Amino acid sequence: MKLLFISQYFPPETGAGATRADSLRRYLTDLGWEIDVLCELPNYPSGVIDQKYAGHWYHRTETKSGSITRTWVIPSKRENFLQQIGMFGSFMISSMLYGIMNPGRYDAVYATSPPFFGAISGYILSCLYKVPFFFEVRDLWPDAGVETGHIDKLNILYKVSKKIERWLYKKSDLVIPVTRKSGELIRETCPSANTCVVYNGVDTEHFKPVPNALDIVDETFSKDKFRIGYAGTIGVIHDLDTVVHAAKLLEQNKDIEIIIIGDGSRSMHLQELLDNHQPANVRWLGIKDHSQIPTYLSTLDLALNPVYNTKVFGSIITVKFFEYLACEVPVLTMANGILKEVGDASGAAVTISPEDPKLLADTILALKNDPDKQARMKARARPFVLRYFDRRKWAAYLSDILKQNLQDGPSKPSDSVSTQDPISQSDYNW
Repeated sequence: MKLLFISQYFPPETGAGATRADSLRRYLTDLGWEIDVLCELPNYPSGVIDQKYAGHWYHRTETKSGSITRTWVIPSKRENFLQQIGMFGSFMISSMLYGIMNPGRYDAVYATSPPFFGAISGYILSCLYKVPFFFEVRDLWPDAGVETGHIDKLNILYKVSKKIERWLYKKSDLVIPVTRKSGELIRETCPSANTCVVYNGVDTEHFKPVPNALDIVDETFSKDKFRIGYAGTIGVIHDLDTVVHAAKLLEQNKDIEIIIIGDGSRSMHLQELLDNHQPANVRWLGIKDHSQIPTYLSTLDLALNPVYNTKVFGSIITVKFFEYLACEVPVLTMANGILKEVGDASGAAVTISPEDPKLLADTILALKNDPDKQARMKARARPFVLRYFDRRKWAAYLSDILKQNLQDGPSKPSDSVSTQDPISQSDYNW
């Protein structure tokens, strides 16, 4: 079977969206699917199109399992709403035009969001090709923008975006949220949406403990420090304000070091925070190649998973949470909702109330001074994700779901398919 897979972000770009799209493509092709990818000319998070692709309206690469076509986009670092609209809207237009001018024979179109602009292109192309449309929803937009203060709920753009979101849910043959909580919110917006949860996860073959990591990384790390780290997108979900303020409270503890790895739309804000507060114990290393991240994670004693306190963010599980655990790093999460539930179930995470620097600082000290608890958390980390959140297992589940919908028409997954879901066989219902 053959899919047109539309994902605005795709490697060599970094971030959760690009990583998930690439992993799903690889795993589905291993299961016999042929997949053509439609994505943007690489520019995220730097905001500069890679020299290899500069000057092209599109760039197509053929592989054994299908093509990868990168189309024109207005590059930006997405530091404000207008930049986001320009970047997302330009990809919607260029991907749609490319698909119209270069029609292919597909069994279905599969679009992933955010942003949902690519899904608009995907739905229109599915109508032109007369094939089913599958819509994967990793984050709920535009509500996430409202809850973080980036969009005014009374703004006409929000109201239009909400109508588009509802329209996409209604028109999709299958909507694929990545948690059951997200599925519930989707059905609040569109009760008629046909949803099937396919959880996010981690590539456990790539993310695993790296022996002697301190001797391998490019940075000079002291072996005598208690090292706490954040690795991921510097974006609207992730509350690095609280991390910086907590770091300032911990300055007198000279044996604590806080590492930040990543880049993104909120990088300028993070730099302003660091300039204003000047915490002596924070090192921001910037972006690192995806291949190096497991090594950097393996240098940490404790990983941070800070999420702003909103209803929408309470329905998601950040990908970095899985990556930390896969590398056997205990996690300190600042969040409510599903992240707390999963963290508690894992036995490898401590979850505290979000947006509280004093509580974060106190919890870091408590964990630092309890090596036995650290050891117990570390021992439980990787087995948990191997059992429940191995991305290869979820790709196999997704493959079965898509084949069933293509063979039998839009429907809820049958019991025979659902039994392959590792969550449904557990005591959990995330």
